[in-house]
Amino acid sequence: MKIATLNIDWARRKGSSETAAFLNRFNFDFLILTEAVDLKLDKFPYQYYCSPIPENTVYENLNYTEYLKGKRAFRTILYSKIPYSKKYPVADQNTNLALEFETASGTVVFYCTIIGTWFNRQPFADKELWNTISDCRKIHAENTNLFIIGDFNTSFRSGEEKFSISRKTTAALTALFDDLQLINTTRQIRENIDHIVVPECFAGNITEAATFVDKHIVSDHQGIFISIS
Repeated sequence: MKIATLNIDWARRKGSSETAAFLNRFNFDFLILTEAVDLKLDKFPYQYYCSPIPENTVYENLNYTEYLKGKRAFRTILYSKIPYSKKYPVADQNTNLALEFETASGTVVFYCTIIGTWFNRQPFADKELWNTISDCRKIHAENTNLFIIGDFNTSFRSGEEKFSISRKTTAALTALFDDLQLINTTRQIRENIDHIVVPECFAGNITEAATFVDKHIVSDHQGIFISIS
């Protein structure tokens, strides 16, 4: 099972068609896009969206309709080769998405998120952090096979604090992972702020954790993926 995530920055660098063509080169089982627009990805029969950003209005500092020249903005989209079996409620439907899947590795929940849609600008950074923490604790109480995936705007590597929202955010997320017995499979990737966090019981089955695209090719983020045997 291959799981990947990438913040495509609304496909502003390459445009929707070229971004889709690039992503169609890869064969993932699940792909989570953040700061996304709807792309036609050939390998995924199922696409699941958070609620779209409200159109033709200023929403959290920005009129996205004008900014994206009429394209609909989705903070998270999950592309999948299989249908989901259950949807979980989340605190912010415009930012987060939580879906359960029956996979060869068991029944798992993918919680897709952005923390820091405006990086460290408040009140957004703290609100998104605590929404994620609250959602994940509630979901974990129902299914401990919780994967947290997306753009955390946080590096967990020592010496890379400049890539993180704040020390408080890093500490709060680290404490969440410890409490829920999760491991961050992508924490050692250099200058990486997008992550795939998995239950500790999957640790022995992770065969790869790497980048599939460098920064400034599709967007200002690098794309990351893991493989689970």
